[in-house]
Amino acid sequence: MGKGAFGKVNLAIHRLASKFVALKSINKQFLTQEQSKRKVMQEFNILRRTRHCNIVRLYESFETNQHIVFVMEVCGGGDLLTYVRKRRKLKEDVARFLFKQIITGLAYCHTKNVLHRDIKLDNILLTSQGDVKICDFGVSKLVTPGETMTEQCGTPAYIAPEVFKNDGYKGFASDIWSAGVVLYAMLFGAVPFKASNMSELHK
Repeated sequence: MGKGAFGKVNLAIHRLASKFVALKSINKQFLTQEQSKRKVMQEFNILRRTRHCNIVRLYESFETNQHIVFVMEVCGGGDLLTYVRKRRKLKEDVARFLFKQIITGLAYCHTKNVLHRDIKLDNILLTSQGDVKICDFGVSKLVTPGETMTEQCGTPAYIAPEVFKNDGYKGFASDIWSAGVVLYAMLFGAVPFKASNMSELHK
């Protein structure tokens, strides 16, 4: 289906389930840095504990000498970024339908104390029926209620202002801000904040 930061995604038929699955293959040679290993394991641990209709499903995983393979749910509709770009912008009723599912999936994550930290059009997949599946939990974090964070994660155009300030922030509200940027981008075909460099974007 495509390539990611560490590997690629292919389709296969699961022998026991007798249905198509996506195989996310991660080449171990790209996991020499501790940060890369932590990102892969974080995604695995979070997906393993989540079961929701608006979050991509991890069925199982296995390891070879060269690869770590995630067996995942197929999302035949592609990502929301491509979906919006093909249409330039979405009609309000379509955006409302998709946004409701994004918020429902995020609400579930937050009840499980999972902070996504990189909600954006690219990280929202669609099934062949047009339903939402939130994906890519590589920079996500399991948090404790009331925990204050300082690290900056995510894609700059979607990051909440309090994350940029370096004064510490509570994570769940920053996910909701990012979802709001997604809603804006669906309706207008562009993100609300653009700049030629990070300094201008912060401002």
